[in-house]
Amino acid sequence: MTCQNLGGDLTIIRLEDENTFIQDLVRNQQTGKSWGAWLGLERKSGNEFYWIDDTPLAGQYAAWASGEPNNLHEKCVKSVLHKEGLWNDNTCTVREKYKSKAPVVLYQKKYI
Repeated sequence: MTCQNLGGDLTIIRLEDENTFIQDLVRNQQTGKSWGAWLGLERKSGNEFYWIDDTPLAGQYAAWASGEPNNLHEKCVKSVLHKEGLWNDNTCTVREKYKSKAPVVLYQKKYI
């Protein structure tokens, strides 16, 4: 909701070049490097992933890390630098003790 309050949304990645661009942005951040960045990708019913614009991931570019997605209870997705920017399904909240290491939030402006 914070991204939407600022007039944007979490990042949608459609191409490998876009994934590389996100990796480079995160790599240059002061914080969040080890936990990567949240993506605008969410697991919905039936174990299917959809981008925030309701486009299904199925049949599209994806960069899952080996063994991912691996947990039906993990509804959100992050890009992880130490896994070469590959994607990992994750819980949508971060426990208090890990908040200082939480994934960074990169958001893109909505196209009108």
